[in-house]
Amino acid sequence: MTTVPIPTQELKRNTWYYGVRCTCARFLALCEDLFMGKGSETHCLSSVPLAVECACGAVTHARVLRRYKAP
Repeated sequence: MTTVPIPTQELKRNTWYYGVRCTCARFLALCEDLFMGKGSETHCLSSVPLAVECACGAVTHARVLRRYKAP
């Protein structure tokens, strides 16, 4: 089962998200960072492996979600 990222047009400006980077270099946001980028945690470990499907068609498998700030 693949996880669908938050659509790019739905990302809020200047908001922190956790997600993965696709091989095409897109950041695939999966959830908003509730701490708004504050704190020393730059990543989040998922308890289960995630398969995230990108618009380019690639599927990225990850357990570590990185923090990213939307422009």
